[in-house]
Amino acid sequence: MKLLEHFDHPERKQDKEHFLHLIQIASADGIIDDSELKMLNRIGKNLGLTNAEIKDLFDSSKQSEYIPPYELAERFEQLYRIIQMVLADNEIANEEIHRAKILGMKSGFSDEDLAILLPLLIEGVKKSQDIEDLFALYKKRRKA
Repeated sequence: MKLLEHFDHPERKQDKEHFLHLIQIASADGIIDDSELKMLNRIGKNLGLTNAEIKDLFDSSKQSEYIPPYELAERFEQLYRIIQMVLADNEIANEEIHRAKILGMKSGFSDEDLAILLPLLIEGVKKSQDIEDLFALYKKRRKA
């Protein structure tokens, strides 16, 4: 770990850890193809990561404890991005879904939540549905 990483804001650390998870999802099938690489770079930029940070995270084999965001909406958004990464190459590998489930559970979603959430997100990402609409639909189905 670089010295300056000790001074990262907790949200910044969460973003970096989330980005590492996305890299793991993209590489779960053994290959990070061009569509996955483009998506990773776009998401990295959206998270505010610099090119150097993105490169360091790609090169890193660091495994750290995952501390998910507190807010349900932020945890939902992270899982949404994970499913986007699963679908980036238009194929759903069993290992990718397995890792997505593990990350969902680490984010505090129960098996029952994931049974609703993963199919909802897969279908929503395939149809390019808005994340806010999917979140509202998830909350509605969760209460039912």
